[in-house]
Amino acid sequence: KSVLHQQTVVVDIVAAGLSGHFTIVFLDAEGKPARPAITWQDARAVEEAEYLSHTYHERESKRLLGMHAPFSPAMPAAKFRWVAQNEPEVMANVHWVCHAKDYVGLQLCGEVCSDVQSFVGVVNARTGAHDDKYLADLGLHRSNLPRWTPAFRNAGYTTKEAREMLGVRIGLPVIVGWVDAFCSMLATGVYRDGAAFDYAGTSEIVGLLASAIPERHAGLLSLPFDRKHAVVYGLTNCGADALAWAKDTLGVETFEGLLELAGSVDASLDLPLFLPYLDGERSPVWDAEARAVWLNVHRRHGRAELAFSVLEGVAFAVRQILEAAAADAGRRVSELVISGGGARSDVWSQIRADVMGFPSQTVEEIETGALGAAMLAAVGYGEHESMADAAGAMTRLGKRFESRADRHAIHTRRYAVYQKVYSATKELRF
Repeated sequence: KSVLHQQTVVVDIVAAGLSGHFTIVFLDAEGKPARPAITWQDARAVEEAEYLSHTYHERESKRLLGMHAPFSPAMPAAKFRWVAQNEPEVMANVHWVCHAKDYVGLQLCGEVCSDVQSFVGVVNARTGAHDDKYLADLGLHRSNLPRWTPAFRNAGYTTKEAREMLGVRIGLPVIVGWVDAFCSMLATGVYRDGAAFDYAGTSEIVGLLASAIPERHAGLLSLPFDRKHAVVYGLTNCGADALAWAKDTLGVETFEGLLELAGSVDASLDLPLFLPYLDGERSPVWDAEARAVWLNVHRRHGRAELAFSVLEGVAFAVRQILEAAAADAGRRVSELVISGGGARSDVWSQIRADVMGFPSQTVEEIETGALGAAMLAAVGYGEHESMADAAGAMTRLGKRFESRADRHAIHTRRYAVYQKVYSATKELRF
């Protein structure tokens, strides 16, 4: 209610779309948590990932899963096996496994329901089919899996309990939705011709639309997106999280201060080079033990140069993923659409454009996990006929940053060195 204008704003909620982090939840028979959820950042399941990699080779994993999925500690399969191996008494009490968004859906409509894309590496990404022997290796049974439905279909309808909790009316459609990665793809220009998406959050989700799942996508993931398309994409571990680390490590009080420092530096071959593997890395190396590296640091370099190198290093990680995705999908990229917190920074968006060699374009609504969930709800409710229609109507573009040829030339020479740093330092560990 506005006191100044004596007006009341009435919002008519007609459907609810779900989204959430790539965080797995363990529920007992009453739908209550059987143990704390495990987030995407949790890398404890190293031995379990190694076991699955050795047991299910590429041909077998593609047969079971409909794609090649790396058996990484970051992925749900290894996490499920870790709980089964280390907490058998907990797993014996688990009735369902699902994602954080699905738990929210359970509270709203009383149904345990999910989508197959969110269970990448657990069930077949094309069909939703499961293999009993493989599930048993993860410590699961088919009865532990939620009911599958497309991301834009109903999980159920809001209940009396939901009305008491939130004040929403009974009977609202609850659309099953996607984890935030896929919702963000939808709302970050995935359907734009020639565009790639970059959800620049704590980590980064980078990729593009393809006509089909490629036969090879080394170091990346590929999943069905709609009836006619797949997405080829990669995930970093450190996007804005690298900035948070740099801010604290370099003794800068605010993110704005860090970005101002970085913005005072021009691209140069002489600058430090940063490999942003601060907390291991997913795409393209899938190495939970990987570590960050600062290279070419000179005594004359200060906080500004180091700050610039962190922003550039994350942009290099994005370029590495995007080049592989474009090659696998057989597509030429002419624009990078950016969302998430990273889209707030003009300095970083310009660096991305200069590193890529083509324009970067931000979106107005940077919280694309929520916007993508709203798009799916709009399709499920019938407001839009398809996800492409919803994205076209509901995605609004913001600032555009042109790539500068002289800066791009410098970044490209530095990027050639960047590509060698991980393999050159991989064995130099304690």
